[in-house]
Amino acid sequence: ELGRLKEAEASYKQVIALKPDFTEVHSNLALTLNTMGLKESALKHFERNLQLKRGVNSVNLNDKIFKAITKAKIDHDIEQFEYLAASGYDAKKFRELVSLYKTVSSEINCTLDTDISHLSYKHQCLLGNTYNRPIHILKAPSLDKSAIRDNLDASKITADYFKHEFGLTFIDDFLSPTTLNSLRKFLLGSTIWFDIFHPGGYIGAYLSEGLASPLILQIAEDLRKKLPKIFKNHRLTQLWAYKYDSRASKKNNSFTGIRAHADFAAVNVNFWITPKSANLDPSSGGLVVYNAEAPLEWDFKSYNNDEERIREEIVRCGQRKTIVPYNENRVVIFNSNLFHETDNIQFKDGYENRRINVTMLFGKREL
Repeated sequence: ELGRLKEAEASYKQVIALKPDFTEVHSNLALTLNTMGLKESALKHFERNLQLKRGVNSVNLNDKIFKAITKAKIDHDIEQFEYLAASGYDAKKFRELVSLYKTVSSEINCTLDTDISHLSYKHQCLLGNTYNRPIHILKAPSLDKSAIRDNLDASKITADYFKHEFGLTFIDDFLSPTTLNSLRKFLLGSTIWFDIFHPGGYIGAYLSEGLASPLILQIAEDLRKKLPKIFKNHRLTQLWAYKYDSRASKKNNSFTGIRAHADFAAVNVNFWITPKSANLDPSSGGLVVYNAEAPLEWDFKSYNNDEERIREEIVRCGQRKTIVPYNENRVVIFNSNLFHETDNIQFKDGYENRRINVTMLFGKREL
């Protein structure tokens, strides 16, 4: 955070020499190396973190991440295995996993699809080293040319961003067709959707746990290069993807998206990759950004989780907002200190129709 990257690198490496299986340090070192432009080295430490946390020889085989499950999660995994088998990826293995997971699913007792249950010893033995593990990760290599479309009008985008009171704009046809296709295949086919601890039933994938790939790091860096006046000296600090299933809200009569919050960053980038044909309501399904910043004296828990307090602040600021409807390959770039939330989601059923968004955070929230 002080910008003393070489010292940070040396310190992290010293820790790893003392404790090679310290997962968090591998992740922090990877982010530091990426900031230094050493992407290949960064990817090695992201991979090391993934294997230490989720691999066959995980440092904590008794962690709740291998035991906690929801119906929404196991239904997702069944659909993903069916997709992989149909796509020709080790079809026999994935068909067998479909059958196995359907058996476990039929025996799990949950009132709601989003209720967190715990796998019995019998079910843990049945699933073995497959549940919440990186058993299949597709390659998403970087490109020789920019990952972002060539004819991006940087001057107009920058002007639009600063025209907004706090900083906000959105762009269509964000990624090049090659990038979009590669990233979509990577996110549909990679078994990296481990995070199930969300009330709306959506699931998450994170940079240090399988999401890191040469292509996704290239997108972040190309964005900074194309829009330097917006991103300034802010570097990538965090990156995740969320996958939603509209059926969760239908079954449980609940909202499936992320509620109002702000993020610990300077600039937030949010883009969507699911085909627009999957969206049943073209006027919705995207992002709501309020013209209300999280007060600088608030701590992370307040501006990220205290919904009652957040709503009071939004009302105090006049409840003004920008609604950005969903569109395939649309990116929203905005001041990350602004409160924002997922708009209502109504997408078609089916694995490839699940709404996928990618979020990138740059820089630190100014305190």
